[in-house]
Amino acid sequence: MLKTPILKKSHIGDAIAGIVTVFGIDILIIFISLLLNTVSPMFMSVVFGIGLIQLIYILPLLRWSIKRRVKGFSKGLLMGALAIATINLACFLVTFKFFSTGAR
Repeated sequence: MLKTPILKKSHIGDAIAGIVTVFGIDILIIFISLLLNTVSPMFMSVVFGIGLIQLIYILPLLRWSIKRRVKGFSKGLLMGALAIATINLACFLVTFKFFSTGAR
């Protein structure tokens, strides 16, 4: 017999909504940190820590979507958070390598 797909057709729209939600909130956080950067340069570090800041809003959103049994949205939240965290880790490693070799 054929196995059912991991993501049903009815969940695809919800998953896309979850991914867009994560990306939208992250863009908003980056925009706010850039505005606050004029006050203090410390706020620019938010851009490099966005993967950790995601925990503040992903966990409550994930809990809410699981409680409401919106599986597609939950999967979209996780996919979006993992994508942003992966990009953030890659940028951190490139920056770390640049500063560890030193400017010559």
